[in-house]
Amino acid sequence: LLLATAPTALCSSLRVPRAMAQTSRAPRHVGVLSVSTEAAFASSLQGLREGLKARGHVEGGDIVIDLRYAGGRAQELPRLAAELATLQPALIVATGAAATAAALAATTDVPVVALGDLVAAGHAVQLSRPGGRVTGVSFLPAPLNAKRLELLAAVLPKGGAVLNLADPNSVVGTESVEAAGRSLGLVLHAAYATTPAQIDAAFASARRLRVAGVNVLNSPFLSLHHGRIIALAAEARLPAIYQWPESARDGGLMGYGPSLSGMFRQLAGYASRLLAGARAADLPIEQPTRIELSINLKTAKALGLALPESLRLRADEVIE
Repeated sequence: LLLATAPTALCSSLRVPRAMAQTSRAPRHVGVLSVSTEAAFASSLQGLREGLKARGHVEGGDIVIDLRYAGGRAQELPRLAAELATLQPALIVATGAAATAAALAATTDVPVVALGDLVAAGHAVQLSRPGGRVTGVSFLPAPLNAKRLELLAAVLPKGGAVLNLADPNSVVGTESVEAAGRSLGLVLHAAYATTPAQIDAAFASARRLRVAGVNVLNSPFLSLHHGRIIALAAEARLPAIYQWPESARDGGLMGYGPSLSGMFRQLAGYASRLLAGARAADLPIEQPTRIELSINLKTAKALGLALPESLRLRADEVIE
């Protein structure tokens, strides 16, 4: 009896590792390309990781996340994208138009999950059917830039002057902002920055022009340096509004836009579908699920501002 059952038991014990070997596979690489720094990208990366984990992906198990940061130097993006390409990633997550363009140029068949105004940048044909290798989340920054100006005007003197701080490398036009300024009766000035020194120069210009407030327009570069901008606005005693609600939590007066971590959780959904075999061309580009207004009352008090009650009631988050 022992001799009859032993071979069966032995074969059974041998079959388990063979089955495991048949179903196991090497982890797939998910590249991430950003013009930002590691520290500034932390909350975005957390959202991406949370979104992937919620969809059953295990970092170090079925996926490996390969990170490349340009540290604010957009000229580094092509080199970093080429590094990612050598890893043969299943997909690349790219933030902003410059990173998306670099990822596309570095590869010929790798799908790109991108964040930005994808149609305006020429990376997708239309939202409902992108038609190429790029899909992701488009937050249509032009109307948000104009809406921020409207919110800022609520705390400024009527007919006051506003400095629109912009990035000339951004694909976002200023026409909607200028139209909003005219309808609000504001005097608009523009300053452009692609380096920290130019951000400093913009605030020196704001003092000379005696503007009443600053509208920080959408830009990955300006988002990277939002801490510097917040400090300069406080030093100049100027109310300012920023492109992400997280900026108010970091000391800015107001932030209006989609949550960065929330959008990266959305991007994780695209990454998961691509890993499962979907084609980027067939995945409709989504918009953010929620737009938030955050107000920092401590900053308002430091600036000597009495915020209208109507503005406070509109806020999704009021930071005491």
